[in-house]
Amino acid sequence: MVTKRKIPKKKLKQPDEFIAWGSQAMNYAVAHLRYIGLGVVLVGVIILALFLWRQHVTVSEEMAFTLLGRGINLYHQGEKRGEALQVFTEVIRDHPRTKAGKIALLYRGRCYVSQRDHDLALTDYNLFLKKSSGTFLRVIALNAQGNSYRAKGEYQRALDSFQQVLASREEWLKPTVLLSIGMCWEKLGEAKKASDAYQESLKLSPSAPWATLARLRVKKLKEKDQHPSKKGDD
Repeated sequence: MVTKRKIPKKKLKQPDEFIAWGSQAMNYAVAHLRYIGLGVVLVGVIILALFLWRQHVTVSEEMAFTLLGRGINLYHQGEKRGEALQVFTEVIRDHPRTKAGKIALLYRGRCYVSQRDHDLALTDYNLFLKKSSGTFLRVIALNAQGNSYRAKGEYQRALDSFQQVLASREEWLKPTVLLSIGMCWEKLGEAKKASDAYQESLKLSPSAPWATLARLRVKKLKEKDQHPSKKGDD
């Protein structure tokens, strides 16, 4: 038989623990209502600001890519590369943080190369490499950087750029890069290294348009090796 336990009147008059906790919370909320309201407003402002910023970024990207497309179209018309350069400069200036702004650096660099201004081209390529982390476009920039250094006669710096391309996983660019490497080694008087680079290029892409040039360079190097007294760079 279960014995009934009588609860003292004093115990009954004590507030329930859950009710007491709820009352305390309510009292705290009322006492700090102003601060809570300010906190809610602040959170709302932050959310609104983030939303507006995302909208701004989206609009900026769209405008930048529209301008970039116009510049690329002008660039490929050849005679309008001066106009293209102005458009790329506008994209870089007005939309520096967009993807289009980064790509415009590559195209403006190419415009400078067409004008034989390799110093300005290298400035754009170097800036692009500092801003970009995507492998695909980075190897394009490194290859362009190497070619500009080679055009300036800075063959060791060109080799450094080309070696970074070879170290990447972008296999499609390696045959032409090896051809450029061979040319740099030739200019530095390293015939064996040059020949090795040309032959490696031929192994990777024996039927490519540039393979004819690689074969020609290998042939000339062999002729020079057989006739050491022969001078001149063909």
